[in-house]
Amino acid sequence: MYCFIWVVLVAISVLIGLAAFIWAIRTGQFSDQTRARYLALSEDVHLLPDVNPSKLTKEVYVLLVIGAVGLIVLMAPVALSIYRAGGGG
Repeated sequence: MYCFIWVVLVAISVLIGLAAFIWAIRTGQFSDQTRARYLALSEDVHLLPDVNPSKLTKEVYVLLVIGAVGLIVLMAPVALSIYRAGGGG
């Protein structure tokens, strides 16, 4: 029971990682490696525009949803083991 849930979690993580890697290749994230090694030494500073920190952006909502789903997936084995042990009522 426990192994199956962890195998599914690892499989989902690997699939998400592969999807991110394929996206990075398709959008050209790795196309200019010689420029990338000198970016930390660059004097060219791009300042971010002023944003209202009291407003939550869609990125924050996406991260909250991902965190909630991850927490649910990680807590599922604990809840199932408590239920199967007879502590669930």
